[in-house]
Amino acid sequence: MWFWLKRGIAVAVLGYVAYGVWDYYRAGYFTRPDMPEGAFSISYKSGLRAILVDVENQQESRRYLGYPIDVPFYLKDAWAKCSPPTEDEKPNVETFLAERNMPGQRFEAVCRIQADNDTVVRGLITSVPRL
Repeated sequence: MWFWLKRGIAVAVLGYVAYGVWDYYRAGYFTRPDMPEGAFSISYKSGLRAILVDVENQQESRRYLGYPIDVPFYLKDAWAKCSPPTEDEKPNVETFLAERNMPGQRFEAVCRIQADNDTVVRGLITSVPRL
């Protein structure tokens, strides 16, 4: 009896650890580059992998939503550096928020990938209050 109980517990623990490793791998944390001081990262199931720079980490009080933008297949798994929008991007941001009309939503960052000499916009990050 104890033999089977110990085996069952061992299989359950092994399964839990294996799922944790698989989830960590799926989120891309094994390939995440070094992050600047004060930055934090978020990985979304949609494939958007974001390193937020110059954005205050308020994950305890706000929920971060990622809006991925379609990119070529070879950039889909790349980590994007996200920062507040530039002056040229601000009018587009206001249009983006007006289309969604979510109470309490705040625009946080534009995510960009540097591919050789080109900058590709990978996605947008907004936040809403946690309730």
